[in-house]
Amino acid sequence: MNIIDTSTNIKNSSLDNSIVNIPLFEIEPVEYKLLNTLITDIIFQSVASVKNFKNFEICKRINVFAMGKSTKRALGKIGINSTTPEVPGSSGLIKLLGKKLVKRKFLIIKGLDGLEEVHNHIIKYGANAENIVCYKRKKFLNYMEIREKFAKADVVVFSSTFAAEIFFENIYITNNTISFMCISERIKEYINKLGHEAKTINYFSEDLFNEIKKTI
Repeated sequence: MNIIDTSTNIKNSSLDNSIVNIPLFEIEPVEYKLLNTLITDIIFQSVASVKNFKNFEICKRINVFAMGKSTKRALGKIGINSTTPEVPGSSGLIKLLGKKLVKRKFLIIKGLDGLEEVHNHIIKYGANAENIVCYKRKKFLNYMEIREKFAKADVVVFSSTFAAEIFFENIYITNNTISFMCISERIKEYINKLGHEAKTINYFSEDLFNEIKKTI
């Protein structure tokens, strides 16, 4: 079975070479200014937000949240403990934060054009929220060579709607018999709207290969 993971973050599979990692875009850092250091909570929306943030000293005295398990691991590697929702993603984090947010001041670390659901929830329930954009996603100049790598794929895994958008615009060949897997319902719904069937998997399983195999 030929499985391709489109994430920009390499995930170790339980079986060597069972899953090939082929990102469909690159991450570029964005310069930012930290205007408010008097905050109570900080949220990292992705692994890239951890890799491109520079002011980790403020994390020592406040609540730290990671939107998913991969982001939590990235923070853990630099010695920062964080709280993660049981269900990764915006909806899970919103549920974790709850509605009693008055007087709290949040800093949200994200990418350009990143999700706004958490920011809107925090504002709605009376707290202050500042976004820090520290990276952007950039498409490759062409996808001819990458397209060839997908020619024999049986399964393609998407960890973002951006990767799915690029795939169906630049790589997908109509009538190819490929199974599409997603790490969230939001990505699944996006692919469904494009007219393709997709299934949601537990991307953070200890055995991703078998997780995919049993879902097909």
